[in-house]
Amino acid sequence: MESVGKARRVRIYVNEDDRVGHRAAHLAILEFLRREGTRGATVFRGVEGFGASGELHVSHLVDVAQKLPLVVEWIDRPEVVERLLGPLKRLLPRGLVTVDQTEILYFEPGPVRALPAALTARDVMTRDPVAVEPETPLREVVERMLGELYRALPVVHHGVPVGIVTNGDLVRRGGLGARVELLRQLETPEQRGVLEELSEGGKVARDVMTTELVSVHEGTTLPELAEVMTRRRLKRLPVVDDRGRLVGVISRLDLLRTAAGGFGDREPRAGGSGLAADAPVSRAMRGEVPTVLPDTPLAELFQTIVSTRLNRAVVVDPERHVIGIVTDEELLGRLAPSLRSGALRALAERLPFGRERTLRERRGRAEVAGDLMSREVATASEETLLGEAAARMLAGGHKVLAVVDRSNRLVGIVDRADLLHGLLPAAGG
Repeated sequence: MESVGKARRVRIYVNEDDRVGHRAAHLAILEFLRREGTRGATVFRGVEGFGASGELHVSHLVDVAQKLPLVVEWIDRPEVVERLLGPLKRLLPRGLVTVDQTEILYFEPGPVRALPAALTARDVMTRDPVAVEPETPLREVVERMLGELYRALPVVHHGVPVGIVTNGDLVRRGGLGARVELLRQLETPEQRGVLEELSEGGKVARDVMTTELVSVHEGTTLPELAEVMTRRRLKRLPVVDDRGRLVGVISRLDLLRTAAGGFGDREPRAGGSGLAADAPVSRAMRGEVPTVLPDTPLAELFQTIVSTRLNRAVVVDPERHVIGIVTDEELLGRLAPSLRSGALRALAERLPFGRERTLRERRGRAEVAGDLMSREVATASEETLLGEAAARMLAGGHKVLAVVDRSNRLVGIVDRADLLHGLLPAAGG
């Protein structure tokens, strides 16, 4: 039987006609929760009700198109709910979200579906992916990525993939000032200003998309997928059927979730995957880690972050004990609005930004790394198995794991790309 104890129950109230981008809000919420590896969610359809507008919605007026209330209910561990509430609230255009404490007295999950001897893209991909047309305006592309929490969108013509628009495409060819993740950190007026600039440019998806598209057949095995992603340095791949039509998208995260199956308190999912989940983290870690001390000034911290593709720096004490981590998103959020446009450009193009006297917090005191860092740092040892490392990374929503020795001294780091490379059956010889 599954573990019981304290939990959090989240209820999200929306209407049937509420939209997130071009999808029904409740479907976007379910997809977000599924993608983040939550334990499950249920949608309840109301018989009748009214909200803040005072408009009554009822289900028995058959001659009227109704906009009935819906409730998405989700129960999970407190730390998982805390991690996902922020992104969830940013996803919603409107509605009501409540959280209350609950206690799980009994939980016996249903049987896990039988898995084939060798898992393929078809078994783990995201089905019915959001896609755009070649003539979709660039502003609409960005709005969909903001609303759906995607990092890239396939471009299709008559259902066949002809390209993909990635974060890099938007920055390099679209004129977007920063990755979409950073854009989400801006206040609404700042976001609107960036989107208005895109509208004025008049570009469409065709103008910025990557046309040298790498796609995979739905029957491709997971080791083959991992090999393609690692060799081509790709985070996601469109999946096509025998006719070449788009049927799904598979991401690096999907492969890591599969490898994480069977570790921690999750049900086994990795059987037959062919991924080397039982190899040690030492197989994948890198020794060069971007680090700063707690008293490192912001200008130096900024430079450290932009000098690495990890987009973050680990905070250590003089003996290299891990005490925190700072991301580019946290750094951007602490800058005054007047400085953010320049900071966004510097982060996008990995350039130095500002002088120490311009990087100050609202109280007027110069900040240091210790003021910004989060103490929630996911760690692993060199002996930790890759499958377990993937489970730790996904459970906390982390993008990196600090590799430490028995005294919590930093010896290396792994990100999602490193883990995926380590999971290749032949990795490391």
